[in-house]
Amino acid sequence: MSRITGVIVALATAAAVLTGPTVGAQTAPAGQPSTELPREIVGGVELALANGDLLRVWATDDYRAVVSRRRDAATGTWGPRLDVLRRKNLFCGEVDARTANGAVAVLAQCDRYGYSEDQAPVASRALWSPDGVTWSSYTLPGEGHEEPGISPDGVNAVWPLHQAYVTRTAAGFATHEIASEGQEYTVTATITDSEQVSFLYGGSLDGEQCGIVALTRTGDATPTRQQLALDDACRDSFFANADADTTLFGWTGDPGQVAVISRPDPTSPWAVSRRTPQSAPGLVIPDRGGLDVQFFTAPGAPLVALGSRTGRRVQVQVYDPVAQMWGPATTVFTSPTRCHWGGSYGETLGVLVAVLDCKGGNVALTTRDGHDWQALRMGDRPLGPSPDGQYVAVPGPTSTHVISRELGVVTLPTGSTGRCDVALPDGPQAAVRLVAAPGSRRWPTLLRRITADGTTGLGRFRTPARGRCSAAEGERLYDKPFWFSMRSTRIDMGQIVRLVHRSDGWHVWVKAI
Repeated sequence: MSRITGVIVALATAAAVLTGPTVGAQTAPAGQPSTELPREIVGGVELALANGDLLRVWATDDYRAVVSRRRDAATGTWGPRLDVLRRKNLFCGEVDARTANGAVAVLAQCDRYGYSEDQAPVASRALWSPDGVTWSSYTLPGEGHEEPGISPDGVNAVWPLHQAYVTRTAAGFATHEIASEGQEYTVTATITDSEQVSFLYGGSLDGEQCGIVALTRTGDATPTRQQLALDDACRDSFFANADADTTLFGWTGDPGQVAVISRPDPTSPWAVSRRTPQSAPGLVIPDRGGLDVQFFTAPGAPLVALGSRTGRRVQVQVYDPVAQMWGPATTVFTSPTRCHWGGSYGETLGVLVAVLDCKGGNVALTTRDGHDWQALRMGDRPLGPSPDGQYVAVPGPTSTHVISRELGVVTLPTGSTGRCDVALPDGPQAAVRLVAAPGSRRWPTLLRRITADGTTGLGRFRTPARGRCSAAEGERLYDKPFWFSMRSTRIDMGQIVRLVHRSDGWHVWVKAI
């Protein structure tokens, strides 16, 4: 995890939401390496352990500790928050981790006496646990801010540094220097069950040409050196190792800009097993025009490219990850007016959906297989995702749609007409809507649940005292609960609204701003 990261990226490509099941990368085709990474949360990550439990490890908001919390797969309940690292005068602000066979390796980015996001950490800690409960710690020399690697058996771990790395084996922690000539940008490292380390970085190969360098060795032996040609190897992109034999390179928030570097086993050389999809042959949708090319995917769905030269005739191409080629371009939507890309959310959704902002209202384009598409008209209202991102509500003018992976699009009979009416899914076949009532000055005050059988009132809620509601937008930042931001006709006024489901039903939280 890089210290400098963006927080809002293209819809359905960024870090996932905090609550609910993990939404990982789509399953790799037969013969292709898995590219699933831990899910980012504020200050850390969520890991799927070998027994099905979830483990969250993160730095606290006050930077004074690294903590963890575990969800039991059998009961579906979360355990207490436990301290992983807490030291006097040690301040930690970001955590990354990898897991294998129940063991966990953690990087905690830390400084002494204070922590700043724009300063390289010089007191980072390597943390390792055999079970996610008991932990051992080691202070990393120099600047430690790249993700750790872990062996398949979980016994060995590695933390990359600049021209060095730290290993944890059955013998304990140890620092190893390595001459990484030409290293300029980010680095990653992997480790095997036999303690073989591969140190990979992007940089200059001969003073002019750029590429990926892989240095592999056991212990402090002279490493074998490989040079891999890869487009943009010298740009300030990011590495992210997925396992001992697989690492990603590029912008992991955008599935079209990620290359895969892998090997079939530790005895084989590293190779670029998948170039970045945006550079693969067959992509013909123009990257400039009314809609520049954007890439979308979701668990169980293919990677697709959407775009339009004019902004009116939207085309799609489906990526073949085995052939590493794009299929033919087909038209999936035609608008009488020019369209632009619509709202973005800091999360990965469980369904493939792209929002267009067309004159006269938004349109949600969705598909389960990349070939059969539906265009759902939304007016000026935003999408509403469920807390776990598995379902998405689309509030249309005459009906409300719920998109799910298992059922596709379910259309419910009641629509939304108010400028600030919003909706969230209540499972794959129901939704809740917060809509304006007469005399509410367009502020939504009535909460209703809708199914195929009709509408049920759930209560009435207060509104701000000034102005009229002019527009609503959906927002989420990493693991923060999803909220709707509503603007007033009064300058610099409005409200934030959250719809929350608890054991006793749905509740509305409103805060004037």
